[in-house]
Amino acid sequence: MFSAWKLESNTPRQTPTAARTDERGQRIEGLERMLAKTPDNIDALVQLGNDYYDSGNYRKAVEAYEKAVQIKPDNSDVLTDLGVSYRRLGQPDKAISKFQQAIKIDPSHAIALFNLGIVYRDDLKDLPAALKAWETFLEKAGDSPHAVMVRPWVQQLKEKLGTSGG
Repeated sequence: MFSAWKLESNTPRQTPTAARTDERGQRIEGLERMLAKTPDNIDALVQLGNDYYDSGNYRKAVEAYEKAVQIKPDNSDVLTDLGVSYRRLGQPDKAISKFQQAIKIDPSHAIALFNLGIVYRDDLKDLPAALKAWETFLEKAGDSPHAVMVRPWVQQLKEKLGTSGG
């Protein structure tokens, strides 16, 4: 089983090896053949979106995730992946919309909250909105490794915005 969640940050991704890239390409071809026969296969659509995302083809990832969301509109994981893909395409407003949809379906969806904060901070420069998203994230994420990463970001934003508390 694969995880559909993607975490966005400023950390560059490792370059895939040629063998992984070739394997992914073969998997993409197989998934496309499968979807030609069974276009409503949600698992295949999500995996196809994941593979396109991982290969850097964000436009194709969006297409696959959008089809998956049409079939199952209440899948907060896929909505989050779709939001991350829209961000990669330079469409932060669409990304925010998808993250907000995911959070509306599952208010404790920490990964959507994490990514929402990234888009607000890095793309829209809306620091109060980023702070709010990450404070909510910290309420939901507990002691996860990502919460450890976000705590200093929250403190930095509070200092920059001149707010206190915590």
